[in-house]
Amino acid sequence: MGKGLTEIESPQGFAAETSSTAVLLVSSHLGYPLSTTQVCSGSILGAGLGKRLAEVRWTVAGRIALAWLFTLPSAAVVGAVAGRVSNSGNLGVAIVAVLAAAAGLSMYAASRRRPVTAENVNDYPTESVTPA
Repeated sequence: MGKGLTEIESPQGFAAETSSTAVLLVSSHLGYPLSTTQVCSGSILGAGLGKRLAEVRWTVAGRIALAWLFTLPSAAVVGAVAGRVSNSGNLGVAIVAVLAAAAGLSMYAASRRRPVTAENVNDYPTESVTPA
């Protein structure tokens, strides 16, 4: 993520991880639910912006924000439908299980099209970078 969203180096990575840890520990202590992915993404963005002449890939940040916007309502709808179907008895539970397995297998198959390997994990993104 430190290469896809903004360019960070070791000091910014340390700052991002430390701030993520602090936010997650405090919110956990206070009983607030958080998404660790969102906290870490925000910390990386902030650490990258704190660097002079920071370059941020705003299209990546926009896609992340858009995904966050749709994640909660989508999960709620899928959960509601699955709950309604599974309440209809054993057949409903079997239908939900088969659909979940099919969805998981299709996501796995899609992930194999461009797998992340040791050779490409640190590749630079192909889209342009705009200064902040």
